[in-house]
Amino acid sequence: MEEEGRISYHEYKRRLKKLTEEIKKEMKKSSNKNKKSETLLNLEEKLNKLNELYNKEDDKKNVEENYNNDDNNKDDPFHTNTLYQMNVISKKALRNRKKMEHREYEEEQIEKSRNKEGEKEYEELSLNLKKLNKTIYSIAPDGNCLYESIIHQLKYRIHTYQYTITDFLKLINKEQFSLDNINLKDYINTNFFNSNIFNNINPNDLSSDLLRFITSIYLLQNKELFINFIYDSNDCEDNDTYFKYCEDIIKGVYGSEIEIKALSNILKKKITVYDVNMNISYEEDCEEELFLCFHHKLYALGKHYNSVIDLPS
Repeated sequence: MEEEGRISYHEYKRRLKKLTEEIKKEMKKSSNKNKKSETLLNLEEKLNKLNELYNKEDDKKNVEENYNNDDNNKDDPFHTNTLYQMNVISKKALRNRKKMEHREYEEEQIEKSRNKEGEKEYEELSLNLKKLNKTIYSIAPDGNCLYESIIHQLKYRIHTYQYTITDFLKLINKEQFSLDNINLKDYINTNFFNSNIFNNINPNDLSSDLLRFITSIYLLQNKELFINFIYDSNDCEDNDTYFKYCEDIIKGVYGSEIEIKALSNILKKKITVYDVNMNISYEEDCEEELFLCFHHKLYALGKHYNSVIDLPS
């Protein structure tokens, strides 16, 4: 009998669901939990073959590696726990594949979204920067472009520092940092958190999540400086609205001029932003300067920040 070719994702899911239901029914029928019926063994074998058929060589190797690493399964190739472990691994492989396909699709859409108007703006900005002996350094358009541009600038221009990520972790009294473990309400008290170390921290220890965190805290603790920029005349100036704005920063909302101003204050760096219409500088009195550029129309998916570097002499 000729070997069946690779099946589609939907066909795999259909067969997988059917086999899983049959196995559950058969296991309920069995009075002896330590001895499997011939029907159950056949169903397990079918599921193993289904996983192999869909995943073929690469995913099959992942299944076998995980299987071989489980000492409890060495003597029993049809152990039911192994069966479901293999099923889970297969699902993980599917998720990874779908993530990769989604990423490729996003990159393709980003490339397609470049329009003539955006390209014209990019070329004009490039020419303006060239006159200043500068050029654009592209940052990925992933929603963190403002923060990643600033991190790139810090790595590019700042070569001495006093503090590291260890000092930051001591400050927040945690062994490691993750936005998933942050409760913003814990930082409302201005005496609880001091951001001064960030004007002299190792740039290689920074991440977009970390910059989002300190920006959010700074806005939260300096409401009087930013409240007029966040509310308009139609808004009710209540704490919940302002707090939500700060909370949205750590949830991944795109950065704006408000966040640039806050980061300029935190980092104690002058930040100059170029675009085709004007140049804006924040914190004029600071000695060290970072350079960004802003694109209004480069991507159809939204506005974008890039880093600006010096042209080779």
